[in-house]
Amino acid sequence: MSRLPGLNALLFLVVAALGAFAYFRPGGETPAEQAISNLQPSAVHSIRIERRGAADIVLDKRAGGWVVTAPLAVRADALRVQRLLEIVEAKASHRMAAAGLERFELAQPAARVTMDGQAFSFGMVNAVTREQYLMSRDAVYTVNPHYGTALPADPIDMASRQLLGPTEIPRRIALKEFTVEQRDGRWTVTPAPAGELSQDDLVRWVDGWQLASAIHVEPYAGGNPQSDITIQLKNGNRVILGMLSRGANMVLTRPDEKLQYHFRIDSAKRMLSPPTGK
Repeated sequence: MSRLPGLNALLFLVVAALGAFAYFRPGGETPAEQAISNLQPSAVHSIRIERRGAADIVLDKRAGGWVVTAPLAVRADALRVQRLLEIVEAKASHRMAAAGLERFELAQPAARVTMDGQAFSFGMVNAVTREQYLMSRDAVYTVNPHYGTALPADPIDMASRQLLGPTEIPRRIALKEFTVEQRDGRWTVTPAPAGELSQDDLVRWVDGWQLASAIHVEPYAGGNPQSDITIQLKNGNRVILGMLSRGANMVLTRPDEKLQYHFRIDSAKRMLSPPTGK
């Protein structure tokens, strides 16, 4: 049997791939690793994320850290924000004039991020080079597609999983069964434990609450809490937590944030049990 049809098919695929590369690649040679922005991540104070058919996500940098201000109001996840800010430090392999945007799917981009007034529009991913087309100001760049995958699909994805914010430092934690509080610079437990506890033991237990990080955060779905946990803060404020579940998956709600936090069973056990010595 003749192999000519198979060879012709193979040649056709090669030519098609080269044609696609020639069509979508920049028109001329430019220096590699070009910066796409002069912004510095630490200097950025505002971020707006726009996705076609979805509400804009707005973040602002404040004294206590980044917060989501729209379409919901919550503390922002520091790691997710850092991933977004990496866009301003992106290096492009090619740069071209912002013309013929339809072929890059940039005429009506599916997503756009604006940081301190500079917009970054995300287009298609080149099937040959596996780079994404990104437009900023008067130029189109080819960048690693991981900048596009860092964009949140839902506003709740930007919410912090930390139960308490960095400025929310506990002075008193009152559960239904016991209370741990600081008096005259020393931590105490009421009712008094049977065994001996050092200040290090108590500080370690309090740190477990202050640094508690949920495995999952979602909008408060409603329901009556089984009990309340009151955390008095050093700044005089209070955080009231409602316990929706304390089984294999402990769920705490913060009514002030309209969020509920899901914790693993091992974390729940440490947080809900009285402090113990090593």
